[in-house]
Amino acid sequence: MAGTKDKRGITVQRCSAFRIAHDRLINVSRKLRGARLGNFSYGPRELRLGDLSGNQFQIVLRQVQGADAQSLQPVLDGIQHTGFINYYGMQRFGTQSISSHTIGISVLKADWQQAVDLIMSPRVGERPEVSEARELWCVHRDAKAAMAKLPQRAALAEHSILQYFAKHGAANNYAGAFACIPRNMRLMYVHAYQSYIWNAAVSERLRLFGTMGPVPGDLAIKDHGFSNTAHTSEPPEAADSEQEDEGTSRETPVLVTTENVADFSIYDVVLPLPGWNVQYPEHQVKSVYEELMARDGLLPSGLAEHPLKEYRLSGAYRRIVIRPRDFSFEWMRYSDDTLPLARSDSDAIENKHVPESIEFGDHLALKLKFDLPSSAYATMLLRELM
Repeated sequence: MAGTKDKRGITVQRCSAFRIAHDRLINVSRKLRGARLGNFSYGPRELRLGDLSGNQFQIVLRQVQGADAQSLQPVLDGIQHTGFINYYGMQRFGTQSISSHTIGISVLKADWQQAVDLIMSPRVGERPEVSEARELWCVHRDAKAAMAKLPQRAALAEHSILQYFAKHGAANNYAGAFACIPRNMRLMYVHAYQSYIWNAAVSERLRLFGTMGPVPGDLAIKDHGFSNTAHTSEPPEAADSEQEDEGTSRETPVLVTTENVADFSIYDVVLPLPGWNVQYPEHQVKSVYEELMARDGLLPSGLAEHPLKEYRLSGAYRRIVIRPRDFSFEWMRYSDDTLPLARSDSDAIENKHVPESIEFGDHLALKLKFDLPSSAYATMLLRELM
């Protein structure tokens, strides 16, 4: 696959399967629940991370209150023509009380016991059986009993750790236990830390200089729109470990100066995700990276010194402001919350009708449709409306 999709939603994406005949996939599709396969074709190579140029979203905001078409029109116009801050969304950092980026700090410091302890620590609001499993491990260090209680699909990282300890009995080999977590999940923790630092840096950049345009000391990469040339085109086996985050660039940025500032717009301005092989802006924002990471016992230059190669982060660049493409919206009235207000691709295949607004419906909804570049968060666009 060229990228990941939201866990909660009706999603469509292209996938590639190596040396599998399409008739086998047709048979598989008949047995799937909640999914279908189709639109088969043969190509010269597999899909790779980085091939994705963007995502199309269709989102319905129901029961709109405290606002109407007239009051929100300037906001909608602003999103369409000016764009929004390209923050990493909160889902990047996990939805539980212990943030993914906090675990990432321990990983980058090679403190494997702390990383495992954080992953296994109790969380607020979890299912009872998950809480029981955590207690069995945290209090009694009984990996087998904890694993028996833990639903495998509910906690993959935790299950991987317990499975290691139950099998090997080496209760102190935290590095081995952490290594049993699937690689993409292990890297998710360090990516989350990079994203946390980046979000803080962009907030400071906007506080100091606003969004009107670039300033001397900024870094800029010409905006390629939704072209794949804006993203890394290296295959996964050739790329550094952390460069699995689509939507970041490996191009070398240009330092904005008083002489060339007119050559760039705010849409060209980028900030680095921290790493050992990136440039940092040459104004006050550079200190954000140094100060925040120093609080966590880390240094940007030290990201090249991790004992394990896969956690040596070289860094990348991300645009600070982006604009949606093909942005449109529709106000709708409805009465029944159980009825859909948007037609999915699956509905279109089944020739289901396009939901229509009811003139005297009890509730108001806003339906949005837009495209975003890869790795941009629709939740950050929606934040402009909330």
